[in-house]
Amino acid sequence: MSEQRDALKETSSNRALSRDVALAAGVSQSTVSRALRDDPRISSTTRERVRQAAEQLGYVPNRVARNLRERRSRVVGVMVQDIDNAFYTQLLADMHQELLVAGYAFTLIVDPLHLRSDVTRLRNLLDASFDGLIITTATLDSDAPEALHRRGIPIVLSVRSIPGLEVDIVESDNVAAGQLAARHLVSLGHRDIAAIMGPEVTSTTQHRIVGANQVLGHSLPPERVFNGPYSHESGHSHCRRLLQGDRPPTAIMAANDVIAIGVIDAARQMGYSVPDDISVIGFDDIHMASWHSFRLTTVRQDTKAIAVQSARRLIERIEDPDGPVTHDKYPVSLTMRATTAAPK
Repeated sequence: MSEQRDALKETSSNRALSRDVALAAGVSQSTVSRALRDDPRISSTTRERVRQAAEQLGYVPNRVARNLRERRSRVVGVMVQDIDNAFYTQLLADMHQELLVAGYAFTLIVDPLHLRSDVTRLRNLLDASFDGLIITTATLDSDAPEALHRRGIPIVLSVRSIPGLEVDIVESDNVAAGQLAARHLVSLGHRDIAAIMGPEVTSTTQHRIVGANQVLGHSLPPERVFNGPYSHESGHSHCRRLLQGDRPPTAIMAANDVIAIGVIDAARQMGYSVPDDISVIGFDDIHMASWHSFRLTTVRQDTKAIAVQSARRLIERIEDPDGPVTHDKYPVSLTMRATTAAPK
């Protein structure tokens, strides 16, 4: 105890070092580093004791020295497909906050090509000196994630997954999401259901269709399933095709809320009432879904939990490259509003 008091006195007029804080708090230097990063593996009592010692000593962590010592940039890359989609806007905000608290900055990489094979783009990622990557754009035919993984780059697949790739994954339970949407429509009496989904090569599209088919007891007919971008335009154009046909469906499942809003706009422009003439259900529960002009019934995923856990899993992988691979799957829920009703 006297050594701890002496450490406080001796460093009061000099620049404190982490070993001074360690001595004053009665812990190791590595514990000081972890405690000041709010590492959950360090008890709250120890973290508070270290913080108090650091404050009394006027200790300021030397991030530059630490980064050089650890050969880290403290910068991670976050790959998204579309920053115009409110889902990704919120996802990025929550990821940024979690990374910031842990002492990491991030570089945004907009990837409309879904990480398909491109030697130049792959080389650019490898040359960027990122400590790791959070990838939200992976498709089932993506080969870049595997190439990055083979080169020892820590990566986390967020929102989407690639079967067989031994990396950390954080996503919603998309099979359950498809089941939930289909079960809701069936409970209202709908039997003629169409689906406007995202690209066929995404795990989210495939898993949600699997879930819907399980509830329906059969596969949706090919003429009732449309694939395209996760965009308003896709929902709008595919809805027009469906409603101009000889036998319009009574309900449409959309792959996300942006597509669903495109469906609603197209239906209204063609003189259809939502939900009196046609029911529409989305996925995500972005803030626009609650606007009075839409009041969209949708399957909600926990965007914040996915964002926070994706950031945490990447930090864990950076700090422990040989740790066990994890797969976090979050439950979904139905948000009832005003775009679904029993068919006439």
